Amino acid sequence: MSMSFLSDVEAFYDLAVKDLALPTGVGEKIKVANATYTTRFGVRLRDRMFTFTGWRSAHSNHQSPAKGGIRYAPNCTVEEVEALAALMTYKCALVGVPYGGSKGALCLDPSDWTEAELEKITRRFAQEMIRHRFLDSANNVPAPDVGTNERTMMWIADEYKRLRPEDINALGCVTGKPLGGGGIEGRVEATGRGVQYAIRAFVDTPTLIKPLFEDARLFGKRVAIQGFGNVGAHAALFLSKEDGCKITSIIERDVVLTNPSGINVSDLIAHRDATGSIADFAGAACTSTPPEALTIDCDILIPAAVEGVINADIARRTPARLIVEAANGPCTFEAAKILDDRQIQVIPDLYANAGGVIVSYFEWVKNLGHMPFGLLERRYHEKGHRVLTSTIERTVGASLQWDEDASYLSGPTELDMVRSGLEEIMRRTLGRIVAEQSTRGGDLRSAAYRLAVNQVAEAYRAIGL
Repeated sequence: MSMSFLSDVEAFYDLAVKDLALPTGVGEKIKVANATYTTRFGVRLRDRMFTFTGWRSAHSNHQSPAKGGIRYAPNCTVEEVEALAALMTYKCALVGVPYGGSKGALCLDPSDWTEAELEKITRRFAQEMIRHRFLDSANNVPAPDVGTNERTMMWIADEYKRLRPEDINALGCVTGKPLGGGGIEGRVEATGRGVQYAIRAFVDTPTLIKPLFEDARLFGKRVAIQGFGNVGAHAALFLSKEDGCKITSIIERDVVLTNPSGINVSDLIAHRDATGSIADFAGAACTSTPPEALTIDCDILIPAAVEGVINADIARRTPARLIVEAANGPCTFEAAKILDDRQIQVIPDLYANAGGVIVSYFEWVKNLGHMPFGLLERRYHEKGHRVLTSTIERTVGASLQWDEDASYLSGPTELDMVRSGLEEIMRRTLGRIVAEQSTRGGDLRSAAYRLAVNQVAEAYRAIGL
């Protein structure tokens, strides 16, 4: 799968750049990874030495730092890491955050190790990355990915601070940290929230939504989600509670939940947190996962787990009218062509799941600025809002009943500002993709790639390359 994944990313890239007038050699320079570091380090655990293999790939440094997650999984490969790093370059360029693309991985199954053991392993991995300049706030900034979380990032940040105590911006060496460790409100939900905003922006674009559905609204749409980790769970929660979607299916590796009336996502999250699994959830029919699970009946299909899950066979048979790539690379190159031929719209990964890196950017800026968002302006805006309400009362000549807890009387919190900034970037970016598509044609993915690659090329042109 991993070699195919890298080949698919490169095939999507090649398809896009053939329509761009790039100077000779620039297209090839952008396509390949700048540097990939392989480390094999030992950690003494359980009265013996274990050797672990890890990678950190910097695909592009046209902007600094390079940015991208670190995943812990038993089947990681260097090709997978380089494919994910390339996607990060294009994703950051597309949405306009000033990063190059990077990615990292450690070949292990987190469930095989205790928390104390994982901490020792993580700190050793951090030491290797620091030694070779693949970890710091100015050059390369990791974040959580599959198998890692805010606790993992805090271990890495603490190890960096221990080894680089003179760096005043040490907390900016990673993002996705807990709030108590320099994190930012809204980071945990960010990718799932970004998926919601991407779908909302799509639905609000008549040229995109009208060919798919007679009722051009999200309310009542049947949604199937593959993967119920951080991204899938948050996307399901927001789409059901705030947009009125029916989450009719949740597809995991070992179990499928179905409920035609809609699964109560809040109850499911509580069940998962209590039991460690979505199996045996009382609010849906529970079956083992059949090979054709991704062809389940739905209006919108959201793959939110790993790459390559929608192959050519599934692309030919899925009844979904809209596929939203909440995961990286869930559709193979061949599957994407089939979906396009069937006029099934795909919101591509480099746009749909960009919420994580966008809010990571906000966190990094907060760390480098050493000041929380909203600190200077919240009370200023609150006073302005109260002056406005008083003016309204004087104008109408009556005392009105205002809700003291209402958001319109308060200034923006950090979470308000994070969500506002994220939605602005997601909506603005889709507008640019649609404009590019109307100019040069192709599907949304090709238009997004063209915008991203051209942005990287412009950065190279600016320095004379």
